[in-house]
Amino acid sequence: MDLDKTSVMGGIAAAAVGAIGAAVAYGALGTRRGRASAKALAAKAKRLGAAVIPSSDAVNINKASHHELTGLKHIGKARAKRILAARPFRSVDDLVSRGLVPEEVLARHRDRLTV
Repeated sequence: MDLDKTSVMGGIAAAAVGAIGAAVAYGALGTRRGRASAKALAAKAKRLGAAVIPSSDAVNINKASHHELTGLKHIGKARAKRILAARPFRSVDDLVSRGLVPEEVLARHRDRLTV
C-alpha cells in the first residue's frame, strides 16, 4: 500500500473537520451538566422581550402584553406603549383612527388582531 503525502494530509484534515463539527454539534445540543434546557432558554428570551408571535395566533389588542405587541412586525416599544395606554378599543380600526398605527401596518396584521 503506497500512500503519498497529499493523501495522508487530506485524511488528517478530513478527520479534524469531522471532530470539530462533532464538538460544535455537541456544544450546541448541550448536556445536562450546567447547560440550560431549550424550555429554560425560551422562558428567558420571553422575559427579555424577545418573544415572537406565531403567525397562527390571534392577538387581542385589549389584552395583549407589551411583549406580544412588540412581537408584531413594525410595532416597536414606543408604539406598543401607546397602544397599551389607549385601551380599551371597540375595533381593530381604532388603532388607525386614534393615530396609533399607520394603515399599512394595520393592513399587514388585520387578520391576526382581535378585540
